[in-house]
Amino acid sequence: MIVYPELGYESWLSEAEADAYFATRLNVDEWAATTSDLKLRALQTAFRSLREFSLEIVFNADGTLAETYSDEQAAAVLKALQESQCEQALHELKHDLENLAADSVSLGGLLSVKLSPDAKPERYSSRAVAMLRPLLKARAVARYR
Repeated sequence: MIVYPELGYESWLSEAEADAYFATRLNVDEWAATTSDLKLRALQTAFRSLREFSLEIVFNADGTLAETYSDEQAAAVLKALQESQCEQALHELKHDLENLAADSVSLGGLLSVKLSPDAKPERYSSRAVAMLRPLLKARAVARYR
């Protein structure tokens, strides 16, 4: 049985598991050059970002994956969640505001950062979204005449 706690949980995987994933992937210089503390924060940020999606995953009240999933399906769901979290964490590191070329920054009251139109990154990693696509819940729009 795989447990996915709903509250007080900040990651679907550990830093060591993320390191193992990135050891098999190209273009991960940002991850390799990052400190352990920043890696954990990137994983937590990625976790929160991906939780914004409406995922079609059924949980029991105690946070365990519903019995409707076979062990094979549950393992596939966990793998998709973990790998998409890794991709989103890398995306967060690559597109951190400090690494972007800002046109201007002002600290008058509120922080305001202006980026040139071509420098604005996508909110989510396209790889993470592709990995989660089978788990995404489509929103239905009702039309009335």
